[in-house]
Amino acid sequence: MNFAPHINSDTVRIFVTSTTSDAINVNPAIRSYLIEGLIDRVGPAAVAHAPLELACERVQRLRPTLVIAVGSLVPDAAGLGALRRAVDAVGGQLAFWLTEDPYEFDYAFKAEILADIIFSNDGWAAHHYRHGSVHHLPLAASPTRHLRPIRPDLPRDIAVFFCGVAYPNRIALLRQADELLSRHPVEILGCDWPADLRCASNRRLTADEMADHAAAAWLTLNIGRDLDIANRRFALPQATPGPRTFEVALSGSTQLFFTTGLEICDVFEPEQEILLIDSPRDIARAIERVQDEPAAILAIAERAQRRALQDHTYACRAERILDLCGLRTCATPVGLGDLFAGSHMEPHGSVRV
Repeated sequence: MNFAPHINSDTVRIFVTSTTSDAINVNPAIRSYLIEGLIDRVGPAAVAHAPLELACERVQRLRPTLVIAVGSLVPDAAGLGALRRAVDAVGGQLAFWLTEDPYEFDYAFKAEILADIIFSNDGWAAHHYRHGSVHHLPLAASPTRHLRPIRPDLPRDIAVFFCGVAYPNRIALLRQADELLSRHPVEILGCDWPADLRCASNRRLTADEMADHAAAAWLTLNIGRDLDIANRRFALPQATPGPRTFEVALSGSTQLFFTTGLEICDVFEPEQEILLIDSPRDIARAIERVQDEPAAILAIAERAQRRALQDHTYACRAERILDLCGLRTCATPVGLGDLFAGSHMEPHGSVRV
């Protein structure tokens, strides 16, 4: 479910930037998705944004109530101290939404020093901050980018889909499943896959291509990341499912989620909205279900898509940010037809100044 804004934009001015320069920002799309979600909640007149390189001047000119910086804290030359001073000069709040926990948690001290309020993408990492206002805020999905209609009348050409970097844990699982997957029409894509994996190919996909592939697949593998950048202090394990979980749900594919923790059960209901696996044998059983009960597999995808639209869009996350920062919204629902009509549109309506 999506929401149309019903708030007086004169009372709220929100400015969105990144925690790193765009030149080294590995995931700038999250910022654009958050902007889209904020516009959905408070309207375009209340939201402005700019890259970090331009943020201080824009903050001083626009005098926003709330500044949200999104991303990673690893780069040392980011200029976040200057952003803090600019926000102080206009009497605003500075929030960080950190999107790389727990993999970069050794740099959490930067947020602890600079931010008024911290949002962590990971539930377990959120418990380890030394700060008076820390909240767990998972990443999400964008209806305008990831949503695809589920069409039971159209054939699905892919039995199993996955796309991602070949981290060691992913290679290990797919090596075990290689013989099985090679017997079926699969698309295992991404980068750095070793040549001995017959089921995998080194090919990158855009966000649109990812959504299209998932929409064409009966099953999509969800295998978490296993690569720490700076996580030596506490060696925190990942607790919260990554954004791909919500993106694939919007795209309309039933997910095979490789279980590493129980938090997945808080965001999707096992067997009803997602299938949990821990071995190639579970993948084989899921493929058999596709062959024996295709309608049941589609029903799981449909329920997951409804759940994602209701609970796991960036508009939902934006509403929580605004609520926790003392900027409540009032909204009314829009029909699903409106969402599908705009499912391939770029984020629009914000003020890039």
